[in-house]
Amino acid sequence: MPTCWLTVPFENARRAYYADKTWPIELRRNYTSPTQALARIPFEEGPAYLFKGGFPLCMNQFLFWSLYVHHYIWLKNKLFLFWIYNDFSYNWCKLLFQSFSFGVASIVAYPAYHTREMVDLWPKERGGFCTWNNSYRTAFRWMVQNMDTHAYNYMRGYTGWLKRYGFTYFIALWMADNLGMMSNCNEGYNSLETIFPIFAES
Repeated sequence: MPTCWLTVPFENARRAYYADKTWPIELRRNYTSPTQALARIPFEEGPAYLFKGGFPLCMNQFLFWSLYVHHYIWLKNKLFLFWIYNDFSYNWCKLLFQSFSFGVASIVAYPAYHTREMVDLWPKERGGFCTWNNSYRTAFRWMVQNMDTHAYNYMRGYTGWLKRYGFTYFIALWMADNLGMMSNCNEGYNSLETIFPIFAES
């Protein structure tokens, strides 16, 4: 939770850079790159501007990483016998565990990211009125309440998110595991001695 907001300034700077190109010449800020936009916005618009509308990104990051890492650690600790006692390749086991964890986490978390498209790009009601009063939180609550009839719409644009973020997240966890950051020694409650207390004494 404390780190879920870290991507918001970078995403807002990127959006500001591309949005600036759509304005008339006399109204443009003339950003030369998303990085320059990130450096200029705090001084020209105020630091708070970089965190404007951050709910979709924060909720997406929180749900995704919580589910992704938790499921992966749980699978790794419960099914360790495959590569320790049955000689299955650890890398193949890791690929299966990580793919399953990634699938669950991304399917649950992506709709929170999708609320940006719903509020910003979906057609407005008559008179230009936004169904969710231009609130990402209201849109997300509406999604949860109507999930039984509209769930198939919530994954639109998923492939774009996958190319922009998903593959990087997959590689990041793979590397973290190679460095030992997902080992039993990091979580006492998941250690083999806790899971199998009878055999720990023998």
